[in-house]
Amino acid sequence: MPTVGYLAISVDVDRVEIFLDGRSLGRTPIKEELLLAPGWYNLSFFGPEFKWSHWTHRQARTIATVIEAGTYHVLVPPGERVAVHMEWMELEGRLRGYERGRSVTLLMGLTMITALFLLLGAAI
Repeated sequence: MPTVGYLAISVDVDRVEIFLDGRSLGRTPIKEELLLAPGWYNLSFFGPEFKWSHWTHRQARTIATVIEAGTYHVLVPPGERVAVHMEWMELEGRLRGYERGRSVTLLMGLTMITALFLLLGAAI
C-alpha cells in the first residue's frame, strides 16, 4: 500500500503566498507537486502570523469569515494525486462585498440619525 500522496496546487493569480498547515510554500505559481503523507491538510492564503488584535470585534468576525473562505481543507489519499485550484479573485471580491456592506450600513445609520435630528428640530 502506498505511503504517500501527491498535491498539485494552482491559483488564479501569480505572486500570492500560499500556506500548507501554516507553513509557507512560497509565492505562486507553485509548479512542483508536493509529496505528502496521506491525511487532511489546510491550504490557505493566510499564514499563522496574521494578526487579529488590532481589529474591532465586528471586523474580526468578518476577517474570520474571509480566512475560512480562503482556506481549503484537502484530503490527500495514499497513492493518489489531488489537484486543488485556489481562487484569490473570488476571495478579493468577497472582501470588496464586505466593505460595500459596511459602507451601506454606515450610510444608513447616518441617514437615520440625521432624520431623527430633523424630526426633533421640527417638533421644537
